[in-house]
Amino acid sequence: ALKTARDKFAREISFQSEDKDVSLAKALLYVAAEDETFMVFNREMDACSFLNEGINVCSSSNAREWDSVEQMPLDGKTISEWLSELDAIAKEVEAELVSRDIGCHLVEVLQAVNLVLFELRGFKRSPVLVDSKHSYLHLVLSFGCGSAILLSIIYIEVCRRLGLTIVGSRVGEDFLIWPQTTYPEELFKVTSGHSLFAVVNGRCVEDPRSMASDLTGSSLLGLEIASNRDIVGIALANLIRFHWKCASRSNLDLMLTSPLRHAHNADEKPNKINKPNVPLLRPQDLK
Repeated sequence: ALKTARDKFAREISFQSEDKDVSLAKALLYVAAEDETFMVFNREMDACSFLNEGINVCSSSNAREWDSVEQMPLDGKTISEWLSELDAIAKEVEAELVSRDIGCHLVEVLQAVNLVLFELRGFKRSPVLVDSKHSYLHLVLSFGCGSAILLSIIYIEVCRRLGLTIVGSRVGEDFLIWPQTTYPEELFKVTSGHSLFAVVNGRCVEDPRSMASDLTGSSLLGLEIASNRDIVGIALANLIRFHWKCASRSNLDLMLTSPLRHAHNADEKPNKINKPNVPLLRPQDLK
């Protein structure tokens, strides 16, 4: 399952295909599938280790063989079912537009997307990433709280299903998104107290501490638009930083570029290995 998930991820982001054909949702669900498989494997290994050491543990293993990664459940749903969840959100937006008896004007569509995502479904951005579930697409869809890049990906995927192209770029610590338009200055016209750019990106646009607050229609044109592969890369980089932070929490001087040594070095005697100052970096903390 590990190998299959990685292979499918590699095929999804392959440079042999057009970037526009890369599915952000599929790519990140394959990442989640690989990580979940890795965690299940390590839980099994931990249980076996406890039993071998004579520690009484209750092994309630639900591990089983799957014919394909697509059949493997992620928090109770398969990859296709999580993709259907994004379809369902898009249909809720369409229903909202019909109920208002309005046309599909850009502002109205985006307001409907915001209403469904952030009011009806209650999605919110996690200010500080302290839980891995904020960095996996299926868990953000399940619990409604996620990192800025994951919420942007959900926004992009929902709008794609509505026939609206959303692009994005990194600006300082933020990842900003906006509808693709020939006249970017239209995004900054203030109506009802907010610009369309602020409607899409939230408070960071109006926060003077954010680099996003200085953007205009002209400076927006100077930003480098992130490709779908770039966006997947940003999400993966966030995962690396999160898991490294968890793994190195007890070793404050351990940096991301530091070389790792094996916990069980064949050249060291057992009594040296068991010293408390030797960092035992567990594989599930370094995925």
